[in-house]
Amino acid sequence: MEIWDVFFKGFWCSLAALGFGILFNAPKKSLWMILLVGFLGGLVKFGLLLPEVGASIVFSTFLASLTIGFTGVILGNWRRFIPMMITIPSVIPLVPGVFAYKAMLGLMELSRTPDEDYSQIVNQTIYNGTMTLFILLAITLGVTIPLVIFRLEYTGKAKSARRG
Repeated sequence: MEIWDVFFKGFWCSLAALGFGILFNAPKKSLWMILLVGFLGGLVKFGLLLPEVGASIVFSTFLASLTIGFTGVILGNWRRFIPMMITIPSVIPLVPGVFAYKAMLGLMELSRTPDEDYSQIVNQTIYNGTMTLFILLAITLGVTIPLVIFRLEYTGKAKSARRG
C-alpha cells in the first residue's frame, strides 16, 4: 500500500510544480513538461524514502533534483525551451518547509528565558537548521549539475541567430 502513497505524493508534487509554473508565467506549451518533471521528482524522492529503500532525506532530495535537472534539460532542449523554465518550478515542491519552520520556531523559543529544556531546544534548532541547509544544497547541486555537464545556455538562441 505504501507504493500508492508514493504515487499520490508524486501527483501532489506535480500539481504544486504546475502551480509554480503558472505563477512564474511559464509558456502554456511547457506546462505539461513541468507537470511531468514534477511528478518524476516526487516519485524519486518519496520512493527513496520508503522504509524498504531507507535513503536519507538529503540523499533522496538530491537524486530527485538531479532527476528533475536531467529531465528538464532533455525536455527543454527537445522542445526549444530554456531548461531552467522547466526545472525551477518542478524543484520548488522539494524545498524543506518543515525543517525550516521548526528551525525558526526553535530560534523564537531560544529568545525566551533559559530553562531546563534550553539545551534540548538548542540541539533541535541546530539540527533543523542544518537539515534545511543540506537539503537546499542538495537541491541546488541537483539542478545545476546537469546544466554544467551539458554546458547548455539556451538552444533556441542558435535558431534565432540563423534567421537574422
